[in-house]
Amino acid sequence: MINIIICDDDVSDVNKIERIVNKHLKGIEYKNYLFNDFDKRFFKIVDSNLENKIYLLDIETPSMSGIDVARIIRKNDYSSVIIFLSGHDDLSRIAAKKNLMILNFINKFDSLDNNLINSLDTALSIVGNKRRIRFENKKITYNLEIDKILYITRDTISRTTLVVCDNDTYKINTNLKNIKEELSDDFIQTHRACIVNKKRIKIINYKNKLIMFDNNSSIDLLSKKYIEGVNIKWL
Repeated sequence: MINIIICDDDVSDVNKIERIVNKHLKGIEYKNYLFNDFDKRFFKIVDSNLENKIYLLDIETPSMSGIDVARIIRKNDYSSVIIFLSGHDDLSRIAAKKNLMILNFINKFDSLDNNLINSLDTALSIVGNKRRIRFENKKITYNLEIDKILYITRDTISRTTLVVCDNDTYKINTNLKNIKEELSDDFIQTHRACIVNKKRIKIINYKNKLIMFDNNSSIDLLSKKYIEGVNIKWL
């Protein structure tokens, strides 16, 4: 279980951060703890034995500095991940000098979504959690690591959905629309019959309508309607 602790004195910022977290952490067992101040409830979480904590903290609130909070956390906890969010770059520079093992400093007004997603991915690798997707088929439950999935496609002959991984292919009785709702932003639809793991793409050759993956396998399920504008390496 991943425990995400979000604290920001601006309620709208807390809501925005939570939306990004919820959208990106699909396939992970996690729980959010939301705070608008570093109060007793917050420090109860700090002192708790919850595992795999990831702190997303405003670096400055009216009652207390996030730098001081990080110092309190680090008194007894060097395994949790701390990420600061702030609109003041000068405060980030100050915090960097305190040697508090801060993973990242994110400017809330500069590409918040992308920077937070990248930091969350790094944080997850630190706490050792693998994102997974779970599905059932013919009374068999599959629990697959999302990073092992290359693509998901619809087999019109068998009328099943195929989840293609590095070494295995799984057949499930659901449609692409339903399974897409369970996936994170790491997946993009490249064709009406195909969803691809963006992180596993090596090259997209639009001229030949070919997608090559990092294991050197490839597919030709590529349509301009779906892929146009996606920020991936092109050939």
